[in-house]
Amino acid sequence: MKKTGIYAGIAFVIVAGIILYKSCRHDTIASYFDRDDEGWMVVGDAQGGSAIPDYENKDGNPGGYISANDNAAGGVWYWSAPEKFLGNRSSSFGKKLSFSLKQSSTDNQFDADDLILFGADKKIVYNTSRNPDTTWTDYSVVLKEATGWTYNDSNGDPVSRNDLMKILRDLTALHIRGEYVTGEDIGGLDSVILYSK
Repeated sequence: MKKTGIYAGIAFVIVAGIILYKSCRHDTIASYFDRDDEGWMVVGDAQGGSAIPDYENKDGNPGGYISANDNAAGGVWYWSAPEKFLGNRSSSFGKKLSFSLKQSSTDNQFDADDLILFGADKKIVYNTSRNPDTTWTDYSVVLKEATGWTYNDSNGDPVSRNDLMKILRDLTALHIRGEYVTGEDIGGLDSVILYSK
């Protein structure tokens, strides 16, 4: 009788854990790059003009990750999110976008817009407080007004709550900067998570 009760208790804990895990997973949209590039693309002067990143099956944060090589042609290249991150993301208002980046070198760093959101015929940008290291660097950005988001570039006016909500309701592109070095370099991206609860 005691063993049956113990087994029932263990089974209950396992089932409760699975339900909690699944419910938490539904509150996020994520790319962990455990099997492939998950549809992420490269925009700008990288990969010899190809939009397809390289997939690395180990040394990620954790597991696999994606990387791209800079063409050093003068532009700035970005990671472009796949369809699952786009569309109506109004439930992410006030929540976080987190991701991990690394770069092959920290020499000759330059500044540019680190995150760009496009939607509702608007463009807003965000600049992080630091560039990534040569090892994985974690970022977490709040999708809310008065947190650093500005219109068009880093010198733009602060984004209003109303416009940020409009953009998240009709998110057409999400770009994360991949290039930080003046000259040739390699950038890596892993563990992108868009929270909605």
